[in-house]
Formats: sequence, structure tokens, C-alpha cells
Amino acid sequence: MNSFTQLLIQYFRQYNILVLSILMILQGIGIPLSVSIIVIACGAFAYTGEFNILTIVLEVWFLAWLGDCIGYFFWRIIGYRLLEKFPRLNKYFDPKLVKAHNYLNKHGKAAVFLTRFAISPMGPFVNIAAGVVNYDIVPFSLFALFGELFWTGMYVGLGYWFGDSWENIVPIVSEFGQIITYGVVLAIVVYMFIKIVKGKSKK
Repeated sequence: MNSFTQLLIQYFRQYNILVLSILMILQGIGIPLSVSIIVIACGAFAYTGEFNILTIVLEVWFLAWLGDCIGYFFWRIIGYRLLEKFPRLNKYFDPKLVKAHNYLNKHGKAAVFLTRFAISPMGPFVNIAAGVVNYDIVPFSLFALFGELFWTGMYVGLGYWFGDSWENIVPIVSEFGQIITYGVVLAIVVYMFIKIVKGKSKK
């Protein structure tokens, strides 16, 4: 566990919900932070009696969902203004945004739900895409809420289960997250490669 994460945990123990709120919002917008490690620590601190387990679960769940929604609206506003201000940027991204819009219309519920916990490193990217293409907020917020419940249960549960030994599982969780991220990136690259090959063969 790096010194930055340790500092965040120290501030969390001092200021609790304020620090957790800021971290969740920043992650929802797309700034990578070690929030999952903080949440594991939450579970461990609940195990030692520092926090009430039910209270911390509800806090983490709500704030994770709130961070997703703020991230969505942030990019819905900022993304639109950026594209409006820079026509060349709009021209470059327009075909990609159309594809993203069509994809989210077909698979948006599953994408939002699964990227909350199963492939959580991709969650902020889905928040950005959903906001920029103006995906319907109702299914986004609803499936984000359900997905974050699984995420909260997983990470708070891990911390509570391992208790005083919670720091021992941090490297494993970090490596697992990296493997998931690399796996998703590889899948996207393979998909794009196959699509390009098929496109050339048709010509």
C-alpha cells in the first residue's frame, strides 16, 4: 500500500464521511483513486468497532451511487460544452459518440450494472460515455444503485472478514483490479482488430 493511500486512510479516520464523499465524487468523475482500498479499510474498522457496520455499508453504498450520478451530470454538461466550443473535436468524436449512444441504448443497463463491481475499473469510463451521449438518467441511476450495492458488499465485506489482517489482501485486490483492466483493454483491442480485418475483407 503506497503512502498516498495511507494518507487517504488517515484522513478518512479523522473526517469520515467528508473524505469519503470527496473520494467517491472524484472517482465518479473519472479521477483514479484507491477508493476500493479505503472501502476495505472501512470494513476492517467496522470489525474493530470503530464504525457501525450497517452505517458504514449504507454510507459507502449511497456515496458510491452519488459519485456515479455526479460524474454522469458532470460529463453531460462539460462534454456538451467542450464539443460545442471545439467544432473540430466535435467532428472527430461525432461518429464515435453515435456508436456509443447506440451501444448504450442496447446494452446500457448491463454495462452500467457490471462496471460497478464485476469490471469496476471501467466504471468511470461508462459514466463519462453515458453523460456525454445523454444516456437516460433513470436506467443509469437505477442500475448504478444496484451495482454499487454489490460493490459495497464485496469490499466492505472483505475488510470486515479479514479484520485486523485487512492490509494483507490489499496487494491481491490491487493486482486483481489491474488484471481486469488489462483484460478489458485487450478484449477491446482484439475486437477492434477483428472489425478492421472484416472491413478490409469485405472490400
